[in-house]
Amino acid sequence: MPSYEKILRSHTIVLPDGPIDGWIGINDGVIVALGCGDPNGQDADHVEDLSNDVILPGVIDTHVHIRYPGYPEREDFTTGSAAAAAGGVTTILEMPISVPPTWNVDLFERRLNMAQGRTHVDIGFYAAGGYQAIPHIGALAEAGAVGYKIFLHRPQKGREHEFEGLWAVETGHIFQAFAAIAQTGLKACVHAEDDELLHDAQERLEQQHRTDPLAHAEGHPLLAETLSVQRAIMIAKQTDARLSISHLSSGTGADLVRRAKAEGVAVTAETCPHYLTRVDTDMNKYGAYAKINPPLRSPAEQDLLWAAIQDGTVDFIGSDHSPYTREEKERGRKSIWAAPAGCPGLETTLPLLLGEITSGRLTWADLARLTASKAADEFGLASKGRIALGRDADFAIVEMKGTRVQSTTMHTKSRETALIYDGQPVVGQVSKTYVRGTMVYEHGRVVGNAEHGRILRSTCISVRQEKLTVSSRRNSGLPKD
Repeated sequence: MPSYEKILRSHTIVLPDGPIDGWIGINDGVIVALGCGDPNGQDADHVEDLSNDVILPGVIDTHVHIRYPGYPEREDFTTGSAAAAAGGVTTILEMPISVPPTWNVDLFERRLNMAQGRTHVDIGFYAAGGYQAIPHIGALAEAGAVGYKIFLHRPQKGREHEFEGLWAVETGHIFQAFAAIAQTGLKACVHAEDDELLHDAQERLEQQHRTDPLAHAEGHPLLAETLSVQRAIMIAKQTDARLSISHLSSGTGADLVRRAKAEGVAVTAETCPHYLTRVDTDMNKYGAYAKINPPLRSPAEQDLLWAAIQDGTVDFIGSDHSPYTREEKERGRKSIWAAPAGCPGLETTLPLLLGEITSGRLTWADLARLTASKAADEFGLASKGRIALGRDADFAIVEMKGTRVQSTTMHTKSRETALIYDGQPVVGQVSKTYVRGTMVYEHGRVVGNAEHGRILRSTCISVRQEKLTVSSRRNSGLPKD
């Protein structure tokens, strides 16, 4: 029998420490061999020569909204995972905002059942961690959650049903939620904007009859984010919760994370491509299509955010893929307040970041860390995130050649709202995507069927339970083993 089912050969294989010229041996969807140079003398059923392409670890997108089943016209698991495959994303972590949101075990398990057999790529699920969900937090971990999402502000009027169990604004409720999440070993991921400051800013803008696009950015002031980030960090420090700041939009907020890390607080930060490539005044051009929460910030804040990426303060980059219909976004033409916030991003994250390799702002190792390995570590995805022996054979194959973003060819249902990057030149594109050794995307086509994807759960809970068991035995005088 051949030694390997498949061998991939490339002059640029991005390992955790940087790229090598070599080959990868794959059996049963797992990386079983890594070699330098040509695979001469290696026996394989199939050898694929990707010498002119770059092999990256498959992207783990830490921030994805599918919206199904409440809004199937926006996205479903099959179309969302197809978009992921087209973007070199091999694992998506899906947020619990939907109708209904997943704030108890019954709703969570129903959501997993909806996704089963309907995804092209692997998928993990967050659970709600707001004040209503506190009694269910432990059981949600047992049911398979990869982490918890908490909004630190109230839901928008009219959308309360989408956010049930997802928000907490009173300090006592946040403390209780963090303390409960700490016992699971999973991450408390927060949307950090201060409720009172948002309400005050938006009330003043309404009194001024401001409905222009920039009113949205002014209605979400920078202080609202930084104040909320600081409060979350302080509560996490007291409760021993593993905190993550979702979609961090500012360098000022990143500085708070930097300081907390230096003090030993278990905090990570996620940012998104739109905060790295677009600024607040772009809202004048794109209107509601650039309306995102938190909002786009100033060029100065963007520069500080890039510095936080380069010094390691920012840990991972997620797309915050937020699908809506064109009709919903067009409501913002009369008043920016009438349109929903968010833009699609599964298919653009990696192409946008590839340009930073050629500019020198990122190295290949940086890109692999920000899009794959750090997320795998922090969310307990032990088989994902690295091109290394024993890991899943998840790869994004990219061609480094000039092209443009084309929203019309995207696989997401929300392609008509993906306008903030439409036509933008990029220096690389995803040519192929492999999930556990199986090709799921090739040169513009999603291949195979939507039954290949698997549902993932975090290993962090088992590690935490083991520590708690050891601690309990130590305290009781029983032997550790």
